[in-house]
Amino acid sequence: MDLEYLIRRSDISLRPSSIFMFHGYGSNKDDLFSLEQLLPKSYSIISFNAPISLPFGGYSWFNIDYTDIIENNLDKRYKEINESVEMILNNINSLIKKENLNSDDISILGFSQGGSICWKLGLDNSSLFRRVIPLSSFIHPSYLNNELESYKDKLIYCSHGSLDDVIPLSLVDEHILNLSNKNNLTYDKFDSGHTISQENLVRLINWINQTKI
Repeated sequence: MDLEYLIRRSDISLRPSSIFMFHGYGSNKDDLFSLEQLLPKSYSIISFNAPISLPFGGYSWFNIDYTDIIENNLDKRYKEINESVEMILNNINSLIKKENLNSDDISILGFSQGGSICWKLGLDNSSLFRRVIPLSSFIHPSYLNNELESYKDKLIYCSHGSLDDVIPLSLVDEHILNLSNKNNLTYDKFDSGHTISQENLVRLINWINQTKI
């Protein structure tokens, strides 16, 4: 399945770096794409639309209900998440060729459910993605292919609001801190809810600039 997407092409014509974006549950490709104006012009920015259309509007990367979050487990979604990830990988690889992107400098950025997809993509496909940027998202070992402790040497920026009542910080804190032991991981917490605050944006953009090739 070909995913719908928006693209802002780099001002560099030959093999530009790129950032692929994954929106949150119930949103769409336009949401995170609004950040493109803040991101370096040397990057191609590509924002995907999730494949599952929701009855109340918007889209989803995989079916989920609030008990999945409360139970702190994505085990029952494992097959569905992997199917979504395979679809995303096919689309990313297609666009790398079509847009002549630099395959050595692919970053992925996701918010909320899109951030959970981002964690899964970045950890289980580490050779493809140089930077992993999950924001205000849920991560649990149950939907990963390996033990959390086995992932290492990844370049990660993640953030979370201490007042987040959709994905409480207490559900993800331990897993992220665990990952920080063997990875180059920056973990910012902000006095905010389930959103990307202005302070968060500033820190994120600074990190992107600091970690460019």
